[in-house]
Amino acid sequence: MKETEDKQAIAELLKNNNPPSFEQTALILSTVQELEKEFQKVVGKAFSFEVKDDEVPKGARRTLEAIRLRRALLSGIRSIPDEILRQVFEFIVLDGDGDHDATYLRRLCSVSHRWRQAAIGNCLLWTQPDPICIFKVNERRIQRYSQRLKLYLGRSGALPLTFTLIVHASAWKLGTANAAILEIVQALVSHCHRWQEAMFRVPLLFYSEKMSSIRGHVPLLSSLRIDTDYHGDDAPDDGAFKIHCFADAPNLRKVVYDTRYAINNQFDNGLAIVHFDFPWSQLEELTADAQGDNAYANLLESQPLELHTLEYMSHTISDLPTTIPLTLPKLGVLKLNVVDVPGDLLAHLSTLTLPSLKHLEIRGFSTPEVPFDHILALIRRSGCSLERLCLNTSNGSQSSFSKILTLSPDITELYISAPGADILEALILDPSSPAPVLPKLKILSIRNTDVDGVSRILDAAALSSMIKSRTEGFVKDAPHSITQALEEVNFLWDDAEMLHLQISLLETPEAENSLDRVPPALEELASRARTTLTTDFTPWWHPRRRYINLRHHIRMHKFMLELENIDLRKQNSRILVQKSIPYLLGRLRQRGGGRVPGDHIFRFRYRAGKLCKKWKPFLIRDAQPYVWSHIGEGTASIRWILDSSLEADPSLKDEEIWEILTGNETRARDISWY
Repeated sequence: MKETEDKQAIAELLKNNNPPSFEQTALILSTVQELEKEFQKVVGKAFSFEVKDDEVPKGARRTLEAIRLRRALLSGIRSIPDEILRQVFEFIVLDGDGDHDATYLRRLCSVSHRWRQAAIGNCLLWTQPDPICIFKVNERRIQRYSQRLKLYLGRSGALPLTFTLIVHASAWKLGTANAAILEIVQALVSHCHRWQEAMFRVPLLFYSEKMSSIRGHVPLLSSLRIDTDYHGDDAPDDGAFKIHCFADAPNLRKVVYDTRYAINNQFDNGLAIVHFDFPWSQLEELTADAQGDNAYANLLESQPLELHTLEYMSHTISDLPTTIPLTLPKLGVLKLNVVDVPGDLLAHLSTLTLPSLKHLEIRGFSTPEVPFDHILALIRRSGCSLERLCLNTSNGSQSSFSKILTLSPDITELYISAPGADILEALILDPSSPAPVLPKLKILSIRNTDVDGVSRILDAAALSSMIKSRTEGFVKDAPHSITQALEEVNFLWDDAEMLHLQISLLETPEAENSLDRVPPALEELASRARTTLTTDFTPWWHPRRRYINLRHHIRMHKFMLELENIDLRKQNSRILVQKSIPYLLGRLRQRGGGRVPGDHIFRFRYRAGKLCKKWKPFLIRDAQPYVWSHIGEGTASIRWILDSSLEADPSLKDEEIWEILTGNETRARDISWY
């Protein structure tokens, strides 16, 4: 009788996650005590959860499993109150930043009826619907999006919502599923009073035609991101999109939008503008990437006293405020990346007072050169000390440049354009000086543009002296140290050939031993390999005749044989990295099938990967104390590897070096081409 009741209790409890009743607990506990006595009698020791199966005789393993099953059913997790269970679910579904993981939520709901009800009862878990991404017309999928959205909207109660809506322009223009798409849009619009953070990537006409009713009804909206498809919208008849639906959002603080390439045939039809109407005076952060609009002027003229970040990227900018003095007390980041800026930029800078400024960036293709004197005047007028400075100019005296550095000793990142020898010498660090120049500098980026179509070479001696002063002679963990060794130097050149010439001039010709000396034959092969890999193997497009030219394929095969015959065991491999050979081989290996002429016969992609694997230990061996990294034509970096963070596992250091010298490092870079 007892055995039957025990089996019935177990079967019932296994159907759900509910806690056992008092009677079930007493029954199972009595059975467990009997089983544990039997286990100790057979095995010779008491039951423990640490006991492994192979430590137990076969005759006692069924008893062991029976004990484990009943102990699990008596686990306290079944008796956790729903209030605590909901709190646990929050930690599982929401990460430290409050971001939502729908997969975990679905799994929790599928465990048992009790867990499902506990999850449904916690409205916070349902405030972030799955991102809605409609790239192709699939009505069944769109209907699932709609049903899931309505489920979240219903279960989240009255709490604020965070959502993403993406409707690709091609899917909308097709028209076959527009009714289903509009059902999703209308469901969101009906809850616009609950929007807190919203991300849209929809046709621009949506805002005026489908969402105009939300104006004045988004009291909680604090963060807005607007993205657009590449050439997804046709230019309007009047040449401008005007979006006013977010104009009355009393809590809006952060705006990010990108409309630069939204208009189809942008340059053929003239410059179509996208005008946004936001509550400018209350914004704290604006990041804009536009073809051209008046957002920058509208924002500054409203004098937003809480604004702390302004990043404005555009093809053109107009109506710069030039007459009224503007003081923005909390603005810490000002980035102006504009291709074509009118001549009143200097007058505009003269009106600004930015006491909290830490990051200043002004650059562009045809941006008027901003003399160092104007930057110096801005710093003095504002009383600020910069931490990041980026200037697309070399116009100004060395004296003014030195004063800028003196007033901003906390600069950690510096971006300068085509510096002369005097500017480079001004950056030389003397650690013993009571007031060293930029003692905290970590990252230096140098942009070298062509002047009237003519490439320039920087003074290699001055550049080398400056770099050495910031990377050599530092005592690790020295007490009272006030200087920071340089960690990275980025080179951005218009002309890739001139960049490699600069690298050759920068590298020291001195060799302390035979391993440091590069044989002329290897240097010649490395130079030839860069040209051959760039022109014959790695272009994104090849003329059709190359795919059927067997002689050309054989020449490529013979070239690969030359690389495969290189023996690096007793040779310095640095010349290969300097010439970007590992980077180019990596690009070749990653090319898709049918993208490399002759690959179907000679397996060039496979051989490139095999060659990288063969060279890897020697390239890493010769990488000290710094490593070159090529991340594109005309773009290269020197990186110094920091040992302190990698002492626990030397293999991590090797992998980081490999990622750097092949150009595959994942660390984000703030390097722009304009």
